[in-house]
Amino acid sequence: MKVPYDNKYTPPAPRPEIRLAAPDEAFRSRPLIALVDTGADATMVPAHQIKPLGVQIDNRKVLRSPWGERYPVNVYLLDVEVGDLRLPLIEVVADDRGDEVILGRNVLNRLVMVLDGPRQVLEI
Repeated sequence: MKVPYDNKYTPPAPRPEIRLAAPDEAFRSRPLIALVDTGADATMVPAHQIKPLGVQIDNRKVLRSPWGERYPVNVYLLDVEVGDLRLPLIEVVADDRGDEVILGRNVLNRLVMVLDGPRQVLEI
């Protein structure tokens, strides 16, 4: 799967589509555009995108922002679809503050990806 970089970012950034589902259920969420963030430990999704799935909170953790701020977050176990790959039981942090989907290393480390910056194409 090849995904062009998003030129709305400066510099342009890789932003593949993902979908979410409760474990072992059909993907019901609309496609979400995610920012590939190799510096993020976790995958974060706006809470309002998780609520329609009707899943229960799996855990509560403390998130530390890049600026050192700490705050509690809800964590859900979800299946994540990237391209035609279904990644089961991914810990997804519900973000009550932002509106951007962040694809962190807990997902990225399960994929083979090529970030072709000169051509501005992400290949999964």
